[in-house]
Amino acid sequence: VITMKLLFYLITLIPISFIRSAVNFYTKLGLHRNSSVYKLTLCNIKICFPEYKDNEKTLLAKQSFIETIVSGFETLQSWARPIHISGKKIFRIENNYLISHNVNKKNGLAIIAIHNRSVDMLLKWINSRTNTTTLYKKVKIKYLDNFVRKQRQENNNEVYETNIHGVRKIFKAFIDNKVVCLAADQVPKRGMGEYIKFFNTDAYTTTLAASMVYKTKKPAVFICINSFENNRLGITIKPSNEDIYNDSEYKLSVNKSIEDLIKINPKDYSWEYKRFRRSPSGIDPYVGI
Repeated sequence: VITMKLLFYLITLIPISFIRSAVNFYTKLGLHRNSSVYKLTLCNIKICFPEYKDNEKTLLAKQSFIETIVSGFETLQSWARPIHISGKKIFRIENNYLISHNVNKKNGLAIIAIHNRSVDMLLKWINSRTNTTTLYKKVKIKYLDNFVRKQRQENNNEVYETNIHGVRKIFKAFIDNKVVCLAADQVPKRGMGEYIKFFNTDAYTTTLAASMVYKTKKPAVFICINSFENNRLGITIKPSNEDIYNDSEYKLSVNKSIEDLIKINPKDYSWEYKRFRRSPSGIDPYVGI
């Protein structure tokens, strides 16, 4: 772990402005158009923003490609530095009280995140304020997987793999009035989700966060990292919609809240996931990418 931390520290001594300039130059040459990351991003933007003009879609896809690379570097920065230093990268917090108020009540809190920029930087910021129980998607490279898991377990935070056992553990933690963190915008394993509208398109969606909050009636907030003026980073925290406690609306309510976060600054979202790959029609929009 120390070796990996040192390696990432040395890599991230490079100014992030240099990384951004290099990626900008790469896109000016048009080389990004051959990347599967860009192609997936453009495909998802076309699905989610059909009202955009063609030039607006390609511009947003290019901007998102740049932010994806830069945010990967932000993740390395987060891995290489302690929690209190990593948090200094955040210059603006919107609605911080929503977390502090609910943490102090000690009645449990679901912090529902989306894949905007660096999830690890976001989690480190959250863990600098409260201990959490989170689900963890295993990294394919074993050595890196062990490193990332230990990073997320720092300061006695609990991490469980995304499977039935992990779901039971996080639900129990929530019942026990702990703070739980979940990402609610990835495609779940077969049999662990439902088709729910996402940007007006049926998408196979995880219902864990929605079900936990609805069944327990405990508080929930939505959170993400965004870039603002001069590429400075800020954290946006939004209260959950009351529909999350409504029997017929709670599942759709989560996707609507996710959409609202994405629309704050769409280029920050990780569009390179195959979010619509399990279409109810059986048609794969990503064929050929």
